[in-house]
Amino acid sequence: ADDAARPRAAHMVFIGNPGSGKTAVARLLAKAYHELGVLRKPKFLEVERMDLVARDQRSTVAKTREVLEEARGGILFIDEAYTLGMTSKRAKIDCGIDAIAELVRSIDESAEDDSHPLVILAGFQVEMQQFIAMQPELRKRFALTFEFPDYSCLELAKIFADLADAKGFDLDDTLTTEVIGELLQRETTDYWRSERNGRVSEMLLSGARTEVRKRIRHAAFEEGEEVDPHLIIREDVENVVRTEFK
Repeated sequence: ADDAARPRAAHMVFIGNPGSGKTAVARLLAKAYHELGVLRKPKFLEVERMDLVARDQRSTVAKTREVLEEARGGILFIDEAYTLGMTSKRAKIDCGIDAIAELVRSIDESAEDDSHPLVILAGFQVEMQQFIAMQPELRKRFALTFEFPDYSCLELAKIFADLADAKGFDLDDTLTTEVIGELLQRETTDYWRSERNGRVSEMLLSGARTEVRKRIRHAAFEEGEEVDPHLIIREDVENVVRTEFK
């Protein structure tokens, strides 16, 4: 796209629990914005406090500038961004504010030079809201906030079914997404799921694959017993949830 006509995009704040899709959406956004001509590159760079903050001001500025340069033309995704506002107990001075100052400088310069990265700050809801409230310079520059809610048990079951299908597995007829969702609802707590979200589905598939392998090994010693290596049955999922999801 012609630089003069290149559309602009706002810097954003993504809030939500782990596994709620913040990083995945940001990755997709990098590709979509590049295709739409908003970004020069489909570049996506994920960092955290340790990638930006050093032991002193000069090193922190250099470190942050290096990250901004690496993300140039794409999206810079800062996970657990609220930690930039935390003070290290061992350090006499907090250099997180220096990293924030460099981010602000880059954002302001992006108004004239669109090669600067689009910045997304991400983290837990309460911590991010408190962090942004205490940082007026960031608050002025991050007008868009998107909240990523926790997945419901049925949604987690559907994600599991999609992941299983993508790996070449079929689910037994008695193993419906409704059955899986009810099992998760009954055997796990809201808090446990909120700490993991979409990772619950990944853990469930990993565990189910182990259960399939166990059945295959067992069948090898039982004459006449056959196991479909591509079929996940209800007992597989029940075993994983009841023994591992605590």
